[in-house]
Amino acid sequence: MYFPIGWPKVIKIPEAGLGTVREIKCNRDRILFAILTDDSLAIWFCKPCVPIVFQRRSTKSLEKFGTNVTAEWKPDSSMIVIATSEGHLLFYKLGVPSDHKGLYVQTDSPHANLRRDSAELFIKETIPPLTLTLTEEIMVWDGKITGMACITMSELMLSTSESHVLRYRWDGTQNRDYTLDLRRIPFCINQQVSKAVPIVEENTYIVDIEYSPLVGGFSIVLNDGRAAFLTASSLKFDPNQVQGIWAQGIEDATCTTINHKYRLITFGRANSECVVYYVDESTGGLEISHNCVLSSKDYPGCPGVVNRVLWTPDGCALVASWLRGGIAMWSTFGALLMCSLGWDYGLNVDIQKCNPLRISSMEFATEGYQLWMIRKHAEETSCDREQCDTNGNIEANETSLIQLDFVKSALTINPCMSHQSHLYLQGEDKLYVNSADTLIRMFAERSSKDDVFGESASSLTTTLAEGRQWLVIPVPSTYSATNWPVRYSAIDSESQNIAVAGRTGLAHYSMQARRWKLFGNESQEKDFIVTGGLLWWRDYIAMGCYSIVDNADELRFYPRDSKLDNKFARIVRVAAQILIINILQDQLITFGSDALVCIWHLKQNDSVGDVDVGKLQAIDISALAVHPTCIASITLTSLRTETGRGQARPSESIVLNVSGRLLMVQREARNGEKYGCLMPTVLASCVENVWVPARRRVDKAHLTEALWLFCGAHGMRVWLPLYPRDGDKTHTFMSKRIMLPFHLRIYPLAILFEDAIILGAENDTVLYTSDSNSPFSLPFSVLQRTSQVYLHQILRQLIRRNLGYHAWEIARSCMGLSYFPHSLELLLHEVLEEEATSKEPIPDAQLPSVIEFIMEFPVYLQTVVQCARKTEIALWPYLFSAAGKPKDLFQECMAKGQLDTAASYLIILQNLETSSVSRQYATLLLNTALDQSKWELAKDLVRFLRAIDPNDVGSESPRTSFILPAKLGLTQTPPVAPNAEDISLILGNVQGPRVRSYSTTISPKLTERSTGAQHIDTLAESPQSARKKSVPNAMGNHKHDSKGSPSNTAEEFFIDVILQKHARRLLSARRLTDLGYFAAHLDFHLVTWLAKERDRAARVDDFVKALKQVHEDFTWPYPSPAVLGVAGGSVPQSPTSPNALVDDHLRSLKLDVFNYPTTASRVGDSGYMSFQGLHGLVTPLNALEQSSQIAETELDERSICEAPPKSDKNQKSDRILERKLSENFGANLNLKMTVLASAVDESVMSTVSSVWGG
Repeated sequence: MYFPIGWPKVIKIPEAGLGTVREIKCNRDRILFAILTDDSLAIWFCKPCVPIVFQRRSTKSLEKFGTNVTAEWKPDSSMIVIATSEGHLLFYKLGVPSDHKGLYVQTDSPHANLRRDSAELFIKETIPPLTLTLTEEIMVWDGKITGMACITMSELMLSTSESHVLRYRWDGTQNRDYTLDLRRIPFCINQQVSKAVPIVEENTYIVDIEYSPLVGGFSIVLNDGRAAFLTASSLKFDPNQVQGIWAQGIEDATCTTINHKYRLITFGRANSECVVYYVDESTGGLEISHNCVLSSKDYPGCPGVVNRVLWTPDGCALVASWLRGGIAMWSTFGALLMCSLGWDYGLNVDIQKCNPLRISSMEFATEGYQLWMIRKHAEETSCDREQCDTNGNIEANETSLIQLDFVKSALTINPCMSHQSHLYLQGEDKLYVNSADTLIRMFAERSSKDDVFGESASSLTTTLAEGRQWLVIPVPSTYSATNWPVRYSAIDSESQNIAVAGRTGLAHYSMQARRWKLFGNESQEKDFIVTGGLLWWRDYIAMGCYSIVDNADELRFYPRDSKLDNKFARIVRVAAQILIINILQDQLITFGSDALVCIWHLKQNDSVGDVDVGKLQAIDISALAVHPTCIASITLTSLRTETGRGQARPSESIVLNVSGRLLMVQREARNGEKYGCLMPTVLASCVENVWVPARRRVDKAHLTEALWLFCGAHGMRVWLPLYPRDGDKTHTFMSKRIMLPFHLRIYPLAILFEDAIILGAENDTVLYTSDSNSPFSLPFSVLQRTSQVYLHQILRQLIRRNLGYHAWEIARSCMGLSYFPHSLELLLHEVLEEEATSKEPIPDAQLPSVIEFIMEFPVYLQTVVQCARKTEIALWPYLFSAAGKPKDLFQECMAKGQLDTAASYLIILQNLETSSVSRQYATLLLNTALDQSKWELAKDLVRFLRAIDPNDVGSESPRTSFILPAKLGLTQTPPVAPNAEDISLILGNVQGPRVRSYSTTISPKLTERSTGAQHIDTLAESPQSARKKSVPNAMGNHKHDSKGSPSNTAEEFFIDVILQKHARRLLSARRLTDLGYFAAHLDFHLVTWLAKERDRAARVDDFVKALKQVHEDFTWPYPSPAVLGVAGGSVPQSPTSPNALVDDHLRSLKLDVFNYPTTASRVGDSGYMSFQGLHGLVTPLNALEQSSQIAETELDERSICEAPPKSDKNQKSDRILERKLSENFGANLNLKMTVLASAVDESVMSTVSSVWGG
């Protein structure tokens, strides 16, 4: 809810002098602050932060009464009382001179160059000129004063070291009849116990006391570490009626505070924890609600003793400080929001020994936007801060005043914003907006380019966290200068308009126009105060407000498109002050200080202020809460238990958050238009926030008709509807809905109901300087947006409760989400990790049910393999015992054509099966990938096959050591350089380089290009199979090194056979485009291979058809038809004739292979530079090449003889084209026109299949 932002401001207190700042206390409005030092009292104004009045006590007064210890304000801010160390009370009266207009009045300079050109440079706030007068000096004859608490406008309570609680009036007199003695107050564990025992121990007294009229008593901390709650039958606290209730399980309490709205009693403990209690209404005893504890992830050590605890003004956050330094903030029910122990203070600061943030006192400013703290400098560094003046006196600044700024969620003060799915936070004079559309747009763009399963889980988390930039919208100074701070804010459903309300009036902002709209008449702006919330309804701003001029409470509707003026507003008088408002379509619900819930029907007639407002129902809920202030939120929702009999249409229900208890009150239409209410139903406890979708979608009924609750440390809860199957009988209410709990790693601020995403925010810090003397030594706080997918959490909870059908319905409705496969993967991964790593046997394992559930979706195969590759190998047997054998899953992928998924299963097979099995399946996948033109996949598979150690092929046991590729592996690393020389620099000569047939002498650098997520990344080679060239090369001479193994050469030979076979198939089918992609991706030496195939596969049978195929493949335009009708040399051609143009174009198509520039290529040497000739090879041919060329002449002659006869016209056209091409290409390439004939040695290929088949 609350998040620190910016730099902590260090405020100088010149009037403090050499004294130590003891305490800081704010008045009820939190506008004035009393800064108490040992010998002085200063009153400061909050905004702007300036001193108003200061008074220092004389030396005689210090000797007589002692130094100042603590202070307390009167509720009307007219007096302040100080308790001294010698047990005296000093009463000061604050007055305002009638003849003084205000302090810090700014006047412009008479010089034109020194005048202020902007109104923002003037202080428009009226700072009251206060006077401080000492009126009474009272001596308390009861020991030292240990604590003070104001209970009424006329009285305050004092706790003394003599075990007494005294009651004093503000005029200085004591009310002796109501003095409490701890030794006479009965204490017990609850109010039902008949036996109550007073405190009999000697020297036991109260060290801290706090009062709350809403809880109905005092929370106290005794000097022996015990804690209790003092209550009575009436707030008069008659000594004969006061009873003490022990806080059980706590013996080391140090301080206390009370949350009034949620009726929570908090105690700080010496073990660094804070424990929060609530009063059990049935027994009257104190029951533990939750503990505010730092986990080992937040802080591994023990911070020490808690010395201060403090709630925010709205009760939505708790701040605790430790004696050894550091502060932390939790939400109402224990979710950690911020901890300074994790901040970056630099390398020279050890926060365990010398924490820079040691707080002795703290107070929140108005609306909780600022936290004023008194910081003590660490004892270890106090000597460094001491400086000696010229007289030899030691000057030490032991304390300082710090101001830390906060931003908070609008839900803290305006709970109606839970309908919106837009994340935004409000500050004292600015708004931080982060629209959810950015996140969804990022997902859509990312999913259109890449596949989710091609990336790791961390990459998808990064995608979810994108869009962290906040749009900061400052409130114009024209409005904020006199209406600071922002109290209420509201954003519309389209995130296009924002409205804010400060101390008076309101203003709204258009995101499209980027302009603010303010009241033209400033007096109208000052005439009303927004008191009950702010929201957008269609084109209107609705609010509950108080009119200062008419002294009446009202409902107001201001049109968005008109000027902000009362003449365009629709004003409706109400009976009592409105505290909370909310909206559901055209029905407005309000809650007032008279404990009445009113439901209004709204009808818009136009957009200039004509709105019909009619009251439908008024409900008295005074019996549900002790005070209207305890109603944290009220929501009108269409969620119901079941439809009543005779009801024409379902009525809306009311959901109330009463001090953390969530109640549901159902309405029913009776006798026509009259409504009645059923008995309230308790849905949950410890509820901080409630989210209800604003609209219902039929295709996602489960998610858009659910009630979302956040319960702090107890996690997230969702009240989910369970729709019966077709044909099932109707059941009772509880069978139609179920409450599912699950934990979050973020603090939720907004929910995208239809997209199954929770949005939140978190705090981070940046250190700019480590100089302890600099005011910037404290780190700078920044704000980041967080998000989390929750779909898999719901699915798991439903499957655990044997509600798989409902889980399937929810999952089916979310299949369109781009991250749906990732949700299934998270579901499987969490169950696998929990069950496979459990030290105790699991009686009812959930993994088989989850596997069976995921099998219902087409992404089952991808989900299993992605979960496996991100999990430890030790957990694989447990996973595949339920998911099926990897062999079967691989074959299923092949049958479905999911080649990339099948490639991922090769890693599984490589480690769970023998190397021969993995090689067999890799060969099968390679052939299929080549047939389907999956070049990137084929490239990775070739490298995978070469990386298999031939020594493991004959082994019957699976490999124990393996190398995972970058994308198929558990971690992503840069691809390994394929050159053996580079690897030898690191690992030494692990193996001599293998020289394959006709290898190149240049090893150009390989530049990987980025591919889609559907393709697996480059597989890293093992050191045992390091090669000088990692690409297939079938045209050179295989020279075996003395250290090389014959099996290595044979394996590489068989890989080359597969590649050459596929190259011949492509060339025979005239698929030159695919042949080019094949050569480029697999680094196939095409020129050298074509030279050897010139009399076999490269021979052209039908030259015209082949040429047409080239034109078609490469979209090469045909020459002019006139060229085909002209005989060669029969007609003289002019230089500008079409035939001459064709000749010029053909002559321009030349390939200079001898003067080819030596530039780095992406695919390495393609063969042009390494090829030495066209009529013969300088190196011996391998067995395959020799066997393939045996019948070259015979096949050539047979092909020519068997060629079908052609017509004269066709022969004439072919001769013309042949002559033209031979003149242009033959002169440069010295090529001979022959007829194509495929000659592939099938016997060799059958041998390859028999060798690799087993």
